[in-house]
Amino acid sequence: MTNTVNTVIIGGGILGCASAISTQKRLRKLNGNSNEKVCLIEKTVLSSGISARHSGIVRSANAVKKAAKLAKNATDYWKNLVSIWGVQCEYESNGAIWIARDTGSGKNEDWTKLAESLSDLDIQFGQIDKHQAQEICTKNVNLQDDEVFYFEPGAIQFDPTKVRRALYEAIKINKIDIKEKTNVKGFVTGNDGKITKVLTDNGDISCENVVNAAGAWSPSIFDSLGINIPVSIETVNVVNWLTSQFDIDYKMPIIADYTNLAYFRLWRNGEIHMHQPRHRNTREIARTFSENPLHISGGDLVNDPTNQSLGYGQIRIYEDIARKRFSDLEKSIYSSGYRSYFDITPDLKFILGRDSKVSNLFHCLGSGQGFKYAPVFGELIADCITNEGKFLDEVGEFAISRFDDSYMENFWSQVSGSDNTLEAEAATL
Repeated sequence: MTNTVNTVIIGGGILGCASAISTQKRLRKLNGNSNEKVCLIEKTVLSSGISARHSGIVRSANAVKKAAKLAKNATDYWKNLVSIWGVQCEYESNGAIWIARDTGSGKNEDWTKLAESLSDLDIQFGQIDKHQAQEICTKNVNLQDDEVFYFEPGAIQFDPTKVRRALYEAIKINKIDIKEKTNVKGFVTGNDGKITKVLTDNGDISCENVVNAAGAWSPSIFDSLGINIPVSIETVNVVNWLTSQFDIDYKMPIIADYTNLAYFRLWRNGEIHMHQPRHRNTREIARTFSENPLHISGGDLVNDPTNQSLGYGQIRIYEDIARKRFSDLEKSIYSSGYRSYFDITPDLKFILGRDSKVSNLFHCLGSGQGFKYAPVFGELIADCITNEGKFLDEVGEFAISRFDDSYMENFWSQVSGSDNTLEAEAATL
C-alpha cells in the first residue's frame, strides 16, 4: 500500500522532528489546507541516535558569523518553543563561562576578535576578570591566574530527557504522520531526477519533497541516488561525577574549558557532567573520515552496545582533567560514563538546504550541533520547501554543493603525501 504526502522527513532525531513540525505547520498555513501532510520516518524510535546522547547545551558563541546568527535565533526559539512547536520545555539559564589561556597582557587575541564579531550580531559575550568569573562559578571551580574568562549570559541548558518527551508531545499535537521502526529501502525517481516515492519496509510513500535529516546514516541511505554526503562520526567521551550537593551551587553555569579541553555542566541529581569538544584540525577530522567505514556500517555503530561504555583508562584521563578544574573531586564518586558522538563534515559546518543534484531533496544535517540549532533549522527547512521565509539567505554558505571534487581533493591533499600524514603515520605502525 502506498501513502501520499507532501514531504517525507528521513531521520527521527531532533532535527528531523523539528523539520517535520515546522514544515507541516507552514504548508497548512500557506495553503489553507489542514490536510497537508508530512511523514516522519525513523529506523528505531524518535531521538534514539546521536540525539539521545547530547548534553543539552544551547549557546550562541560561534566563530562562523552566520552560524552564530542562526544560533542566536535558535536560542530565542528555544525560550519560546510553544510559538513554533506548540509545546514548552523548561530550561536553566545560568549562562556560560568560557576559559582560555592568557596569550599576553591579560587577553587572548583570538577570543577578543570573537567577542568583537559577536557584538556586531548583538550577542552578549564579553571578557570578565577572574574575580567576576569566580563569583559566577560555583565555589569549588578552580580558576588560574594565567587564564582569561568570557561570559555568555544568554547560554541555556536543558535536561535532554525532558526535551525527548517534548518532541513526542509536539509530534502528537501537530498530528505528524510518524513511522518509527521503519527502514528506507530506496527511492523511485521521475524522468526529471526528482524523487517521487520513498520505499520502506513499512509501506511506500509518494511525495513531492524529501528531507534528509538522517545525520551519520545519510551516506548509506542516499548512495543509491549517486549522492555523496560527506558526513562521518567523531567519538566523544562523556563522564558524570556524583558530588556533594553542599559543594555545588545549583546555579553553576556551563563551563567551556578550552584550557583543559572539556565542557562541564550541572547534571541531574547534583552530578557534574563533562564531555570533550570537537577536534578542529584537519588531520584529526581526516582521521575520523578514514577510520570509520561508513560505507559499510553507517551510523549503526552509534547504537552498537559494544560502543557504549568507557574503559578504566579513559575514565582516569577524564578524572585528571576534572580535578584540574574542580577542587575536592577526588572525594567525588564516578557515576556513569559512555561514548557519545558528533556527526561531522570536512569543514565542521552544517549541510543545509536544497541538494545540488536532486531538486526536491533537502538536507538538514547538524554537524554535531543539531540539538542547539534544532528549532531554527526546522524553520529554515520549511523556508526552503516553500521557497519563502527569513532564513533563505542564510543557506548558501552551508549548501552541499561546496563539497565538490576539487574541495575533497584539496581536503585529502592536506593530510596525504610523504611529509605530512595519515599515510606516513600508518607506515610507522
